[in-house]
Order: sequence, then C-alpha cells, then structure tokens
Amino acid sequence: MTLKRLYLLVVLNICSISFALAGTWTTDKYQGIYGARNYKIYVPDTLSSRVKPAIVVMLHGCQQNAADFAKGSRIEKWADKEKFIALFPEQNIAYNSFKCWNWIMPANNARAGEAQVIVEMLDAVIEKYDADKERVFAAGMSAGASMVNILGNCYPERFKALASHDGSQFYSSYMGMDFAEVVLSGANVPASVAGFYGNNCSLFVGQRPKVMPIIIFHGMNSPLMSPIHAFQVETEFKIFNDFLDNGIRDNSYFLEKNVKSVPDTKTYGYTLYTTTNSDKDIFIERYMINNLSHGWSGGVPDLPYNEPKGPDASAMIMKFFKRFGL
Repeated sequence: MTLKRLYLLVVLNICSISFALAGTWTTDKYQGIYGARNYKIYVPDTLSSRVKPAIVVMLHGCQQNAADFAKGSRIEKWADKEKFIALFPEQNIAYNSFKCWNWIMPANNARAGEAQVIVEMLDAVIEKYDADKERVFAAGMSAGASMVNILGNCYPERFKALASHDGSQFYSSYMGMDFAEVVLSGANVPASVAGFYGNNCSLFVGQRPKVMPIIIFHGMNSPLMSPIHAFQVETEFKIFNDFLDNGIRDNSYFLEKNVKSVPDTKTYGYTLYTTTNSDKDIFIERYMINNLSHGWSGGVPDLPYNEPKGPDASAMIMKFFKRFGL
C-alpha cells in the first residue's frame, strides 16, 4: 500500500467518525393561546438507547436567534460530549421587534405567558424524544437569562439547575413600563419582595424541590445590563431557596458565602462568590468577570454578543449542571 493511499484511508476514516458523531438539528413550531413560536432541537447521534436523555433549554438574548446562540455557546460540542438534547425556543418578531423575551412584563413573571410557552415546548420535546423529565436544565443570555430566572421561580418542579448570563432577577418591575431604567440601574422591585412573589408563583404546584441551584455570570463592563443585576439575581434566589427549604423565610438555608479572586491570564479575571447551604453544598455561584462587556463569555469570535476571551461560560455551566444530575 502506497503512502498516499494510506493517507487517504486515514482521512476517510476520520471523516466517517466525525459524521457518525454528528447530531441532528430539527425545527418545530409551537402554537398555543400565547401565539406562535418556532424552536430548534439538537439531538446527538451518540445518545444511549438504554438511558433517557437529559434536556438543556437554551434561551437566546435580544437581537439573537436560536442558531446564533447555539453557535456562540458551542452547544453541539457539549450535547455530544454529555449526551443531552438541547432545546432552543425562539422569540417571534411579532411579539418583540428586537426578538427579546418579554421578561419585563409582570404577566410573563407567572405560570402563564411566555414562561408557559417555553414549558409547553419542553413538554412536546420530552414526549417526542422520550427524554428524562427529571433531568431538565435551563441557561440563557440577557433577556433569555431573565426568562430562565422566571422559569426557576415559577416552575421549580421542572428544572434541576439554572444558568443566568447577564440576566435580571425574577419580577424586576411592578408595572413593566420602565424597561430602560431597569436595564441600566437594576430591578425596581426589592429582592425580598421578588422572592416572596417567586414563592407564591410556585406555591401550589405539589412537590417542589428543596433547592433551586443557579450559576450566574455578569460582565463588569456590560453597557446594557448593569452589574447590579447579578447581585440582585443572587439575592432573590437566596430568598426563594429559603422558602423552598421549609416553606418559610427564616434564613435556614444558607450556611456561608465565600469569595475568590482570579487575576487576568489568557482569559479575563473574575471574582467568584459562592453560597453554601446547611449541607455544605454550593448551590449558588456568581462570577463577576472583569472587562467583559455584554456578550457570552468564551463565545465565538466575530459573532455579536460573544466575548471569545472567556472564561468559558459554557464549560462552567456544564460542570455546574453535572453536579445536579446532567
């Protein structure tokens, strides 16, 4: 066998392996009482026929779509590696001209509206692919992160853990008419009030979890979402988790909070705040990333709302989710 022929066989073998590991993208459509939305699904070809796959719901930000967010987060790589299905709900321009999820509206901070749209998409995917309804996770960027935080408060029985990148807290506005003020200056609803409403939103759903873990990222140079949002998201989820623990707010859930500073290296430096529960489990991680603007940390170069320098938010999210059953 000549060297040239051997090289050709090796190349063909590598290509065939790559093709075998590739997954499938499918586009579907939601139609319900809250209108019509498209959604995309990525299913790895490597899924086991013996184990029901987990699902990771990925919610894009304003002026993005499912394809943009999938590319920036490199979701195919992670879905192939960790063997989960990725669901990308997509906002319809008919409901927001900038393709933002309408997280600012109080009507959507409920078990209704756009939150219900996303959950009904999730139900359809679980049924179609026989996925594991006990292993569902959600991550989002900006407006998508704000919707993730709504889902965590109003549908905690549906999700094992959450990831919020440059998002706003659940129930950020009383009236929903102060979008610019909230974005630039932080939520107008105190976290204590929002946590109380979060508890009420999911109070009568039957068996709620005892914990709703969340990993939070925020760029310290974000021009669109003030860094105060990350602190508010963390505080609201502490209060909400305190209710989940035993049904009352008595500060029984958090044990301590640790702070770690990581200097700039090949990636932006950051400060990590971790909150530990009474079982000494870290259930909240908050990364305040130096010099990061309003983009997915560790995302794809030359793609809007992506910051390739990192640290790699997708890798950190997957590590966090795996602690809770991904």
